[in-house]
Amino acid sequence: TDTDGRPYQDIRITHTVVLHDPYDDPPGLQLRDQSPEPTAEMLASNRIGADESLNDFEGRTEEEINEIFADKEAKARATILEMVGDIPDADIAPPENVLFVCKLNPVTTDEDLEIIFSRFG
Repeated sequence: TDTDGRPYQDIRITHTVVLHDPYDDPPGLQLRDQSPEPTAEMLASNRIGADESLNDFEGRTEEEINEIFADKEAKARATILEMVGDIPDADIAPPENVLFVCKLNPVTTDEDLEIIFSRFG
């Protein structure tokens, strides 16, 4: 959205169906058979059109697209870990010589971890 909270791409309601209207119609109401077409003023905006296709990956290689998805997935997982209280901040990064392990059984001890990870050095 922009600074006014308006989306960059126009959103257009193209058709509605009234399933049930419990109220009486106001006097002089004229019902239409079709929805009105958008005016030229409505179509001439600097926003992305409602019918325009957005492809953020156009011109990128499959490797670049996979990297973008991996980054988004990593950020989503970090946010979830922050929400459940496993890490203090989603943007936190451990030192290079630290292995982050979460969701351990509460009865796991330091000795158990040493046995498990000692084979890796």
